Amino acid sequence: MNSKPKASIWRIIQSDYVALIGTAWPLVFLALYLVVTYLGYMPGLGGRAPIQGGNANSLLTLAILGWLIGPPLVFWRVRVIQKVFENGQEVQGQITAISFFRDRGRVEFRYTFEGQTYSLGCAIMKTKQTRAFKPGLSMVLLVNPQKPGKQALIRDLYM
Repeated sequence: MNSKPKASIWRIIQSDYVALIGTAWPLVFLALYLVVTYLGYMPGLGGRAPIQGGNANSLLTLAILGWLIGPPLVFWRVRVIQKVFENGQEVQGQITAISFFRDRGRVEFRYTFEGQTYSLGCAIMKTKQTRAFKPGLSMVLLVNPQKPGKQALIRDLYM
């Protein structure tokens, strides 16, 4: 029996830039708030000035905003990717470009679906798997048949 592949929530958060930001934002600002509240300051790193205790309310505000925006953003992104896995059709695609800046990057790919050729790209995180991507590399993509020119994913990134 040929079962559909399933997207892993962990792999989505690990590989997808939007999902990672939605997960990290509330956690980072909550941790900063707790450190500044407990110590009275956050030591400056990399030559930056320390964060003083008077900034704790700003950090708390950013943490609360993160908790209001981050989880719904992650939930939405996970559902979008899971729906493509549920309803998408597998096609062969080819990486046309890949670039990284620090820990994030962008991958561009081309594929043909029902006789039409499309080019898309997506924001990714720099991982061991994505560092191996090179232009010309063939891979399996999942394409949303209702939005073939707007929604396609690199299958193995999310499994």
